[in-house]
Amino acid sequence: MINTRWFQGRENLSDALVLRKNVFCNELKTDENLVTDIYDDFAFSLVVYEDNVPVGTGRLLFKEGKFFADMVCISEGHRGKNYGDLIVRMIVRKAFDMGAEKTYAKISKQYKKLFENIGFEEVSEEDGEILMMKIGDVGGHCCKH
Repeated sequence: MINTRWFQGRENLSDALVLRKNVFCNELKTDENLVTDIYDDFAFSLVVYEDNVPVGTGRLLFKEGKFFADMVCISEGHRGKNYGDLIVRMIVRKAFDMGAEKTYAKISKQYKKLFENIGFEEVSEEDGEILMMKIGDVGGHCCKH
């Protein structure tokens, strides 16, 4: 069974942090200091559970006057199940429900297709990172390929 849970701030953030560390540090060899930051103090984090096991996470944060989908990751054994699509759509819906007209994401090129499938468009590219933007809410057609 699949379910999702939202958390705000650092309280109950342990599942999200474990997922981030496993994916970003252990797999992608990112600096462990980048797994959490000051934005976790007030960001909304989403965790996807499969049979009560955390398998994916992402967060919605507000910085520089914009809403961002951030820290989206899926554990290695659970990729290809459209959890990334689900997480990004839920983050966009949450941002929209909070009054956002636009939702942004800074991503690596390899994730561009995922965000495009949800309606994000490229705004700019700098140092290998793409800034993407989605106007409005997510529509129907979840998990469109």
